[in-house]
Amino acid sequence: MLSLRPRNAMATAASHKPSLLVHAKLCARLPSVVRRPRNNTLVCRTGGIINESVASNAFKNSESNTAISLGGPEPAAHHLDEARHIVDEVLEAIKETDSGLQISPEARARVDSLLYRLEALGTTQQPRPLDNPLLWGNYNVAYTSVGRSQERGEPAGGRFRGRIGRALFRTAGLFQSVLKPDIATNKVEFRLFGFLPGYVGLRGRVQPQGEHGDTVQVIFEPPVLSIANSLHLKIGKPSSVVLSTTYLDERVRLGKGSRGSLFVFTRGGAADAAGMGQVGLQRTSLTAAAAFTAFFVSLFLGGAALWVSGQLVLKAAALAMWLLGAGMGAVVRNGGLVMDREDERMVAAAKAELERRRQEQEQGRGTIRESERVDGTGGGGSASATPAAA
Repeated sequence: MLSLRPRNAMATAASHKPSLLVHAKLCARLPSVVRRPRNNTLVCRTGGIINESVASNAFKNSESNTAISLGGPEPAAHHLDEARHIVDEVLEAIKETDSGLQISPEARARVDSLLYRLEALGTTQQPRPLDNPLLWGNYNVAYTSVGRSQERGEPAGGRFRGRIGRALFRTAGLFQSVLKPDIATNKVEFRLFGFLPGYVGLRGRVQPQGEHGDTVQVIFEPPVLSIANSLHLKIGKPSSVVLSTTYLDERVRLGKGSRGSLFVFTRGGAADAAGMGQVGLQRTSLTAAAAFTAFFVSLFLGGAALWVSGQLVLKAAALAMWLLGAGMGAVVRNGGLVMDREDERMVAAAKAELERRRQEQEQGRGTIRESERVDGTGGGGSASATPAAA
């Protein structure tokens, strides 16, 4: 069974049952950065995993038979039954809510309380999420709840899921994937002006964190903005997110962000048809760069031409064009990511750590090669000298 955790961490986890949950932060950002763990629970903010082969086929074949244990034999049966009922209630409550944006405060409070109960049940799940084959696959971001300390932006989708973003880039799908061996992808599908298809996507590499088997840090490459599946523009900066899986079963995966945001991911469906394995692989083309530049320049110059006409109606049209350009620019800036200085420091620290590990690996491989060379030379000399000594 392929696991995200290194062997020593898996051995540690296998030797005891963790009683605390590590909080984290992820996202289709599409869902950001580690703030700090709360009650040892990992969580994710945004907006928030090369495929090389999406794990849905493996899930359908053998992973669907994976057993999830909650505590001892008798308590486990009770807890599993309770968890199933809670999941049923959550999925029913979040239907037709636009991933939680269109839900009443009362219903949100009820859903959040149910998610906290599932989180408590998740602390005793075995195997732990990073060792569980059910982790792999494509997910729909079915629900998000903004944490109390989330100051700006939506926890999934960033500016593309804000009011201006939804008005100009109408959301058509919100997805996240965890792909073998260690890739995470986020994707916001939209229709620009309500009819032109496109998406913004993130692709990052997963690094397991901690010893409790439910926490990862994902370092994302800059977002890719795609229009009509033909114009691709890599825009913005790298980002980082720390994510904890607080509960996992055959239907859902729950996450929690470092700023308290909650996530419900449902498995399969539209997510399996979203091409998640290819998200983030596209590179900026000269055609795309020229097209995006020409669009914004035309809005500005066209508005200027209308404004100088002096007619009130044309001046109003000019203002509309300028506002449209400003609104679109505000949404796509940095690929829609909402980042502050602390986020940027976290990304820099994560990249520095990755570089340190890479250098250590290179040094280790160099040491091994030198050792093998010396052993091969010295071993041959000893073998030829031994008979003579004899």
